[in-house]
Amino acid sequence: MIAPTQAYSDRGGYPPMLLLEGRQKASIKSDKGGGNIPTKPDIDYQKRKAEIDLELEKLKSMSLHEVIACAAQAVAEAEAAMAEAEEATKEAEAAEAEADAAAAIAKAAEKSLKSLQ
Repeated sequence: MIAPTQAYSDRGGYPPMLLLEGRQKASIKSDKGGGNIPTKPDIDYQKRKAEIDLELEKLKSMSLHEVIACAAQAVAEAEAAMAEAEEATKEAEAAEAEADAAAAIAKAAEKSLKSLQ
């Protein structure tokens, strides 16, 4: 069984990153009848918490080798996501440079047209 460390158990058993994700405080709206209606952040948080709880239950039933394999897969997926993000950043920077060049050309063309008038 994987138990939260003492530092996490002081905060409800959730690691710090999960606490940061839930930092967007969820408010509850009151309807006209006085009942409480959960807002979208409440529902999103509850869904994430349920998914995390399900994953923890799966981990608890795994052998050590299965947990290690699962962790290795998670690391590989994270590395792939980081590589994709780096590529997307490069593409965005190239697109920004092209947009800047196009803006400079448009500005020069505008000045040229004004000088002809």
